Amino acid sequence: MRLPAPRPPLARLATTALLLTSLLTPGAGGECVVEGCSKAYIAGLDAGVAEGATVAYCSLVHRYSQCTDALASTCRGDIYYHSIKKMLSNFMSKYNCSKVLPAEELQPPAPAVGVPPPPTHAHDVCQYRGSDAPAHCGLFGDPHLKTFNDSYMTCGVVGAWPLLNTPHLAIQVTNEAVGPANHATATTKVTVIIKGHDVCGSERTYEASTDALPRAFVDGSTWSGGAAHHAHVQVVEQLPGEHTLITISYINATVAVRKIGRYLTVQVTLPEKLLRDVEGGDELQLCLQGCPVRELLDKAGIASAVAMSKDKATMLCKEYNVTDYYLDSCIFDLVTTGDQSFRIAAQAAQKDLWEHDPIGAQRLLRNCSQPPCVWDINSSFQNPYHSRALLILALVILIVNVWAER
Repeated sequence: MRLPAPRPPLARLATTALLLTSLLTPGAGGECVVEGCSKAYIAGLDAGVAEGATVAYCSLVHRYSQCTDALASTCRGDIYYHSIKKMLSNFMSKYNCSKVLPAEELQPPAPAVGVPPPPTHAHDVCQYRGSDAPAHCGLFGDPHLKTFNDSYMTCGVVGAWPLLNTPHLAIQVTNEAVGPANHATATTKVTVIIKGHDVCGSERTYEASTDALPRAFVDGSTWSGGAAHHAHVQVVEQLPGEHTLITISYINATVAVRKIGRYLTVQVTLPEKLLRDVEGGDELQLCLQGCPVRELLDKAGIASAVAMSKDKATMLCKEYNVTDYYLDSCIFDLVTTGDQSFRIAAQAAQKDLWEHDPIGAQRLLRNCSQPPCVWDINSSFQNPYHSRALLILALVILIVNVWAER
């Protein structure tokens, strides 16, 4: 006797249907536009993040939930919106994400005491509404550079160098030699300039050095544009004297500056779309073009005086769970300087990549096996359009199967 075919899981069918509804019917609820949030979630799945109780998947769901939270005011009466919110809540509970994710990632931004947050307006020009993927650039260690196009390199670049210069944001770093016996340098000063916007805030400058990591801009302010509890530009002290975060809402940009030991690290994340305005120009920007050829360092033979054996450096770096290029960079820094604070810098740089560009981290960090980088290392980056087509096809097949069994 032929056994009946098993019924498709209703939860999976409902999930797929809701996601496709939000993608294929943008703006169905008036000003309620959930499409951008859904696209980011789909992109994460396409990149190989598997559903399960992992940091990678829980972070993807948590970010999806945070994105939809920002639409609460305009989506109040939208049935699709509330269905997605319920689905995300179920996922967070099912996979125990409150325990899986680090506590700091779950911590919501604290509003001013006694001041309710203002309503979100879909057409507010000071809130970035694009859904394109983030681009991430970072500089850390002796120094090691990750460009927006995912190239990694170790550079000399002594003195002042432009990291980025866009119509809205400019970042400059100053590097000094870490010792007389080799050509390696490290960052001793970071200058961030947020250029003025006609509506969203006036110009602000932030300066960090080896002497201090300020909690405010150079003029003493901590925000610009909007209101203190809902600023369009703001600097937030994440960890006193060690970690500062600058956010610019109208371009969805984040700049993280850390002071680790005697030196600084800087990471910047912003939408890929905004880079098109500055790509192809003649001006040197390390985040875009990388270091000039003459400034590239050969990690295999740069140190004329070894400060630490490679075996010891490898052991010390692996204690901090850094992998891939971040492990190689950590080993290089310890061998050339003997300064163990550089392994903290490598760990922080890898953590910042994971937090600010988890999809990029999934693609680049192929050897991660422990938090904060738990994922299937055999997954491959897929074309999101092909995956979305397969998702639609899967939904049609599931619906047909359910209908045939009724």
